[in-house]
Amino acid sequence: MERDESLQLIGALLARPNAVEDARLAFAKRFPDAPKEMIDTATFHVCVDGIDAALEWLAAIERFLQKPEDGLDYSATWHLLYHLYNWQQFEALLPLGKNGIAEHLGDIKTLLDESNPDAAKQGIEHLLRCLAGDLSSPSIG
Repeated sequence: MERDESLQLIGALLARPNAVEDARLAFAKRFPDAPKEMIDTATFHVCVDGIDAALEWLAAIERFLQKPEDGLDYSATWHLLYHLYNWQQFEALLPLGKNGIAEHLGDIKTLLDESNPDAAKQGIEHLLRCLAGDLSSPSIG
């Protein structure tokens, strides 16, 4: 993508009056089987806090160029990485949808049938965290 096109798209995004609701609708269209909580969490990381984190990082770069002795703002970098990383995690989880939930429930039922309640409980807890969009981000290297 050319720089001019990127700047035009960024301008259009920042001028969009209902970016958050538009994002929620776009995620629901892209992932029709995803639970509302997961759609809401993805929307937050991409369009609620994610946009501001990206802008803060770009502003931090300019501040660094103006005053290199102050360094590049560590918190702005990590704030952006946090939202990007969470988006990557959710991009993997959103397709779970109804079929994935049914599969998880089938696995849990099998574990209960095999008298393995501890593993079944772990499976239930994992599924609940998936549905709530509440999984911790894996650590980066």
